[in-house]
Amino acid sequence: MMQSKIDKILQQQNNSILQIINAHCSFKKSANQVSEQLSISYDGLDIHIDINFHKKDLQDFLETRLNQRGYERQGYLQELLNNYDENNESNSNAFLKDLLTGDVLLKNGYDAQNVAVEFLSRNWYSLNYGITYQADTFANMSEGKQAFVILKLLLDFSDKRCPILIDQPEDSLDNRAIYNELVAYIKRKKRERQIILVTHNSNVVVSADAENVIVANQNGTDSPNWGGFKFQYIHGALENTKCKDKTDSQILSSQGIREHICDILEGGREAFKKREQKYGFRR
Repeated sequence: MMQSKIDKILQQQNNSILQIINAHCSFKKSANQVSEQLSISYDGLDIHIDINFHKKDLQDFLETRLNQRGYERQGYLQELLNNYDENNESNSNAFLKDLLTGDVLLKNGYDAQNVAVEFLSRNWYSLNYGITYQADTFANMSEGKQAFVILKLLLDFSDKRCPILIDQPEDSLDNRAIYNELVAYIKRKKRERQIILVTHNSNVVVSADAENVIVANQNGTDSPNWGGFKFQYIHGALENTKCKDKTDSQILSSQGIREHICDILEGGREAFKKREQKYGFRR
């Protein structure tokens, strides 16, 4: 009768330990599933999830609490550290049982119950989301390339169809990247979603075939606005051209959109030449 009660209590204890270990190891199991399921490759962009084992944190935790006098105790700690990640379930189970049976000698001020609770309630893993574009990891990209990748994430992986406003996407990109990647990408994506850009680069405006160009002017001594308004705007197509009228005191109305682009934007005239050569235009 007594043995039956003891066996029942031991079984309950084992079941409780199993539930505790399963809860402790559940993060890594879920992380493995997410890592396997969430792997995306699209248009040169790869997104993946890595599981990071915080071995140093675990080492600091164990070294602070476990008595390491003698080679055997030091070997026990190193073995737990080296094997935990390979099979955290069995190693956590073994460590918990060693704590409960007193087979692990702790430093003064620590007791087995508190160490077990701390060990099992902490998560020794984290998820790291990795992004690779054209064989470059996100951390190793230039600021301009990082901004371009973020733009791709915003547009390629969103089902929104509302207009999107982007401020100077060409920043920190070299001219080749602007023309070959950014401009080509914008031309592709503007068929799916209205893109409103603020830019100082003529290639982004001209080579991407902007449908409507808005020119802004801040009121000043050499560039007055009608009625003295601080800011005024005109807009029009790339084909809107008018030679500068030196008798017109208002800078915005004094010339066409094309002329404003050539005056304001870097490399404006060269960008128009390339566009005309591409489409076979004649002046």
